Parts: sequence; structure tokens; C-alpha cells
Amino acid sequence: MHIHDLPTPALIVDRKRLKDNLERMAQMAEAAGVKLRPHIKTHKSPFIAHWQQKLGADGITVATIDEAEVMAYNGISDIFMAYPVAERHRAERLARLGRLAAVSAGVDSKTGVSILAEAADKYHTRVGVLIEVDTGLMRSGLASPSEVIELAATISQSPNLELKGLFTHAGHAHGEHAEGRQTVGRQEGEITVAVANALRAAGFAVSEVSTGSTPSAAIVAQVPGVTEIRPGTYAFNDGSLATSGVASWEQCALSVLATVISNPVPDRFILDSGSKSLASDKQRGMPGFGTIKGETAKSISWLNEEHGVIQGSFPDLSIGDKVEVIPNHACTAVNLFDEYYLVEDGIVLARMPVAARGHRHLI
Repeated sequence: MHIHDLPTPALIVDRKRLKDNLERMAQMAEAAGVKLRPHIKTHKSPFIAHWQQKLGADGITVATIDEAEVMAYNGISDIFMAYPVAERHRAERLARLGRLAAVSAGVDSKTGVSILAEAADKYHTRVGVLIEVDTGLMRSGLASPSEVIELAATISQSPNLELKGLFTHAGHAHGEHAEGRQTVGRQEGEITVAVANALRAAGFAVSEVSTGSTPSAAIVAQVPGVTEIRPGTYAFNDGSLATSGVASWEQCALSVLATVISNPVPDRFILDSGSKSLASDKQRGMPGFGTIKGETAKSISWLNEEHGVIQGSFPDLSIGDKVEVIPNHACTAVNLFDEYYLVEDGIVLARMPVAARGHRHLI
């Protein structure tokens, strides 16, 4: 089947671009001497996670317990949930999962440590713990070394928890251009390493200093003392990364196939891909809500749920034409689809599930 024979909207993954992206990051991590623990929140696919491990990844990172369960049930054996545990249901599911895989979780509070310790004790499992450090994103995480040391002392009191080290996420590197990324990446690594050294000086073993979003990964990997990077979006790349120069448009492996369904006036074209297939993310510097693959002058000006609007006079567009739209944010676009099509040279190779999308409240 050819890609243009698919119904729309459809989620498309270019196999060659994906392969190149996965290999490039794996090679960079190996050259820098750091572990690669990719975040699967972007692709949500056990197939791609296994591919990343074959290329040398040391386990995976997830954002949700749902993602963790899907990955474990599909044979991934080392999983870190980079999200602060502070809720009993999530903690118990993670502790149970410890019977199937090596699991670790992020914490930034004594409440979270207590809940996680109770769950690990209840299910007779051992859960690894990494304390989250805030390196400038100002989201979750502790900014004070003394608070980190105090929390480490609390963790050490539980025989079912193992303090593995520290982690951070410099999400504010997204949208930054080269100079800003250099600053954010260096700070991300240096701050986390400094806190790790303070922990060691206080008598705690620190084996992992885990850092690195896609925009900062290559920078923070060069900071002495960093042991691990956790990029995610690099697998597909997206419009935000291409616009800021982290990746090229030719390295964007994910697109949404759409059909031109209306051309009511000469300078307005309507696609059947709206906010239910592209999401509504728009970071600074983005020209619109998605960019036509291979034609960066064409972008989605605005969205409704089922409509994507291209404003402009484009004689080469007609009703019935199919175009591929590179989303601004790959992670949220993927989460809107149940499946994607793996494509190479315009030929559909496989129809594959987005297995870890959404939320499942399993009991």
C-alpha cells in the first residue's frame, strides 16, 4: 500500500529518519561516555523501545505508571518513572511491577518516600529511588542541597527502597536557540553534579546523576560527573526542535497525513487534521500549529477540533490532495492516535499500535 492510499488523518513514522535519529543519539551517548535511558513518552511504542535497547540504551524512562506497565508487559526489564511519586495507587502499581522488572521512581517529598516505602514493603519488592533536583525549570524537584540530603536520610531508613542518585529535567531548554541551550545544558549538569557531590560528602552513595532533555542532551553529556541522559523527542523530532535548530526538518520522522477537504476562498485551505490530531501546542518562534513536510512556507494558521486551516495562496494545493503535517510537539500528537503507520519510501511497511497512550486505572 502507498502512503496516499491511507485514510486520513493518519499518524506516519518515516522508518529511515527514525533509524537515523536513534542511531545518532546512541552514538553521541557512547562517545560522551554516558548511559542513554531514552524517554518513551514520545513514541509510546515497545517496538521502538526494544530498538533503542538494541542500540545500547540502558533501560528506559517513562512519565506514567501506565507507560511503565505497558513496557514491562512487553519485555522491557529496566524502567525509571521520572515523575514524583506522591499518590498511593501509583506507588502500589509500581511496586507490584517490581516483580516483573527492575523499577525506579522519582521523589521530591517525604510524603512520596513514605507512600513508596509502604507499597514496596506490602508487595515485598525493592524499588530504586532518584531524588529530583530543580535546575531551573521551576516545576517539581528540590533546589536546596540540604533538602536533598534530608530526603536521602529518610529514604535510607526504608529497607525496601534503594537510593540510586539524582535526576533532573531542564525542560526550559526547549525553544532556546544554540547559545541559550548551551547555558541551560551546562547549568543542568553542573547543578546536579554539585548536589550529588554534597550528598556524597554527607555519606550517601550516588551511582546515578541523570539528566538531559533532547535539546540539552549533547551539551549536558559533556559535563563531568553526569552519568546518564534521558532524551525522548529525538526519536521523532518535531517542529519545535526544527525551528530552534536542535534538529533539521529532514530529521523529523513523525507526520500527520491529512487531506485538503475545502478551499472556500482562494487563500484558505482546510485540512481534516485539527486539534484532535495535531494538538494545540505552540512554542515561541513557531509560525503556526504544524508545518507541511518539505514545504516550510506552509503552516497551519489555526485549528478547530477537526479542521486545520492553511492561510495563503498556494496554486499547487487542491481539494482532495494529501499532505503530511509535521506537528509542533511530537509527544502530544502521538498521544492522540491509537496506531501509527511505519513508512519507507512512500510504502506502508506496518500498522503498529501506540501501545502506551492515554491513561488506564488498572486495579
